[in-house]
Amino acid sequence: MQHNQNSKESPSPKSLVQKHFDRQSEAYTTSSLLSDQGNLDTIIELAEISENDRVLDVATGTGFLASSLCQVAAGVIVTDLTAPMLEQARAKVGNRANASFALADAEHLPFASEFFNAVTCRVAFHHFPHPQAALREMARVCDSKGRIIIMDIVSSEDEAKSEYHNRMERLRDASHIKEYRQSELEGMMKVCELKIRKTRQWPFTISFDEWMRIGGPGAATAEKIRAMMLDSIDGDKSGLRVELREGELFFTYTTAIIVARKEGKA
Repeated sequence: MQHNQNSKESPSPKSLVQKHFDRQSEAYTTSSLLSDQGNLDTIIELAEISENDRVLDVATGTGFLASSLCQVAAGVIVTDLTAPMLEQARAKVGNRANASFALADAEHLPFASEFFNAVTCRVAFHHFPHPQAALREMARVCDSKGRIIIMDIVSSEDEAKSEYHNRMERLRDASHIKEYRQSELEGMMKVCELKIRKTRQWPFTISFDEWMRIGGPGAATAEKIRAMMLDSIDGDKSGLRVELREGELFFTYTTAIIVARKEGKA
């Protein structure tokens, strides 16, 4: 019987996420975007995290938000899909008595319904193969008066610019699913019967070289993305406001912070 050598199954999106973050976990600890304290403080302020709150941090990554949450909340459970990232988060948070850690899939959270006062997820939605399923799980484990807080990079509301942006992201990182438009994230929340209470956009400028270092693509792929970036300057084709500063390439992400509650709750 003849076998088709091309019939080998493609890796699943979650396995690509695990492979990427297993390899790049240390690089993410030095990300200027992830470590931006102003952004972290704004999330905690908008989410109204208090000393009585029990908080779940979903897809924590290297734990920057978890570390800030632990300085305010009564207790924080810190989760991620990948062990190396969770270890980086453990190192970042340190030996705080109010922190605990668990490997967990955002789409299948191993916690009781309505257990948490707040559920956070920062710079991770673009890696979720089924973001709406993850959002439903976050809502399930959040109590009826609690808050669900999403922060992620968002693409332009212009469809062509959004697609151009996402083509570059997918080249840079195979685990990337989609940088959603803010309207898409808000639409998912409404489908999941969440009521949006607050939103805030947060621009962040980053160098192309740092972006490549964190993503870790090969040299040939990095050059291809650089060419796309340069080509996008005319007409801002990517919506990223790409610019050259003394020969160095920079662009500006737009991040969105969205705070929601379960429908019908104050």
